[in-house]
Amino acid sequence: MSDIGKLISGFRVFKSTTFPQKKDIIHHLVEQGQQPSTMVISCVDIRIAPAEIFASNPGELYIINNIGGFVPKYGTGGIHGIMAAIEHAVNDLNVENIIVLGHAKCDSIKMVMSDKFSAEKGGLSESMKTWLSIVSEAREAIKKQLPDKNEEEQQKACEHESIIISLRNLMTYPYIQKRMNENKLKIFGWHFDIENGEIMTFNPDTKFFEPIT
Repeated sequence: MSDIGKLISGFRVFKSTTFPQKKDIIHHLVEQGQQPSTMVISCVDIRIAPAEIFASNPGELYIINNIGGFVPKYGTGGIHGIMAAIEHAVNDLNVENIIVLGHAKCDSIKMVMSDKFSAEKGGLSESMKTWLSIVSEAREAIKKQLPDKNEEEQQKACEHESIIISLRNLMTYPYIQKRMNENKLKIFGWHFDIENGEIMTFNPDTKFFEPIT
């Protein structure tokens, strides 16, 4: 069966099972509009959809997928799509939580750590390099602080550091700062280990990632 054939087959299963089960929820979303309580910013290659990871019903999550699950600083030129999506979630939909969801074995982080990222010629495209540069300081920190670690250990460390950078960048958005000061919004940095089915959360007090229990 072709990939398109699998999609059509999957749609038929959805239409005959999931859709009838959640029909009332879907109709409510159509009539009342979405009112998600949480925005999840995740990576395009996370492999398992956030809605599936968190067993969420339709409309419960506002999900932004991009390469790496990165958040640029407020006002970054040339990167407006994700900033508009964040603004819509916070100012119009009034989400109460923002989760930056990184993951293990991330291909985007692998590119950041690769020689192609630093190559002047024959490396990554300018558009890719511009986007990945959002977390370039993570690469620099890992290369400097963990030079003797193997590739896998450096990759994991960079995955964690990139989440911290995105959390820090979120704080440059004035409306996010305002909502947080009013205790109307919380932000979280989570790292999903797809192989073990575990999530680690960044603790801003200890500066370490700790298991969610």
